[in-house]
Amino acid sequence: MKKVFSVVLMIMVIFTTLPAFAQETEAGVTMQVTMAEKLYYNEIAKIHCTITNPQEAMGAEVRLYLDGVRIEGAGSEYFVLGAQNNENFDFLVPETLDVQYLHTVLFELICGNGQTLYSAHVFAVSDKPAFSMRLFSVPEAVNPGYELYFGVRFSTPPGRVFKLSGTGFVRGAEVPDSKQELIIYNGLQFYVTVPQSMNEADPADFVFSYTVRANDPQSPVSPVTVSYDAAKMTAELMALKKIEALIIPVTVNYTTSGYAYSNLTGKFTTVPAGTVAEYLNPDNSHSMKSAKIKLPSGTVCWVPMWAVNISRTNYTIKDVLTDADKEAFVNEQGYDSKTDYLVWVNKQRQILVLFTGEQGNWKVSKVYPVATGKNATPTPTKVCEYQYKTRWVTEEYICDPVLSLFEAYAIHNQPVSHSGYVLDRTIGNPASAGCIRMLKKDVDELYSIIPVGTRVVLY
Repeated sequence: MKKVFSVVLMIMVIFTTLPAFAQETEAGVTMQVTMAEKLYYNEIAKIHCTITNPQEAMGAEVRLYLDGVRIEGAGSEYFVLGAQNNENFDFLVPETLDVQYLHTVLFELICGNGQTLYSAHVFAVSDKPAFSMRLFSVPEAVNPGYELYFGVRFSTPPGRVFKLSGTGFVRGAEVPDSKQELIIYNGLQFYVTVPQSMNEADPADFVFSYTVRANDPQSPVSPVTVSYDAAKMTAELMALKKIEALIIPVTVNYTTSGYAYSNLTGKFTTVPAGTVAEYLNPDNSHSMKSAKIKLPSGTVCWVPMWAVNISRTNYTIKDVLTDADKEAFVNEQGYDSKTDYLVWVNKQRQILVLFTGEQGNWKVSKVYPVATGKNATPTPTKVCEYQYKTRWVTEEYICDPVLSLFEAYAIHNQPVSHSGYVLDRTIGNPASAGCIRMLKKDVDELYSIIPVGTRVVLY
């Protein structure tokens, strides 16, 4: 009986003290620390810390430790904690770390009230660079005796920053004043000037290269180089097919007003009869009562649909683009994507091209035949994203899957009746109300590959 009484008494004591313990915890400073689980050599690793302080404002200090050793210069000697602070800290990932093992960063917060908090984070390190670069601008011709300018652009995953060094070379010789320390982030671009003195020889053997490497010559990170070979590039550019935008002409049959809005209000110009313009998108919200056109002057306006005659010519080109043609186009345009995939719908040739890679280095993965919008209801020329997957079910047809892009435009299969019969088998020619139609097996495969957020180029 005494034993039972003792146990009961102990439980009462514990529960009696719990509220006091909870209040003490709630009254103290708390923090939440986040950082990437995979880092790269020479990356400026970012650490985000949210600190909540329910007490009076106080001073605080942050220290960072890598594998038990304090990282000198990282952290903050002193800052003031208010009610809630969002603090960011960083450190340079050294090349001494072994890629075979996991490593630990310990985050230490020392508060002015004597409280110290810790947060440990384990990460893997990689010696493979997480960036790419390309030449976004090159001279049209390498004429001897002239200065030359080469634009270099970098692509990195969002939020990734690297500290490296870069140097330009011509025929293997270092370009004066081109050697520099680089803080590389996504979209960084600059020009390297090749002086006249380095461009006095025969342009047939002119080669410009830009190399990015670690600051340590003994670094395990391999240098990354992008090159421009004048003779080779000239030959390749001459061989590549030119990709042009699909233009649907429209003739204005009657002199009419040009309006600023699709409901035909906001008159600001007059369009004479006989004007040949570029037909853009119809105004579906007003039952196609108005047409959006681009005049020869470049002015865009809305005109009554009854005043125009849209060309019925099929402008599909039946030639074949090589992989080099396709890759040159999207890489030269500099298209990026939030994922490892890029989709390009070429309206001129009625094909959908799936690329893998990254900005500036896209490679053809698959090519599918499609049907884009009819002349009267064209697929817009636009850069957008795959937003979500859905299905369309009406009394007449079913489309599933539907890869929604923007507004009512999407990539989907040919419309199928409720009994399973394909209602419109047109593939390879303009046929839709503006969406991109694919064979059922093809759109099923595309849906299984590309994630939401993939960039889609309609051109």
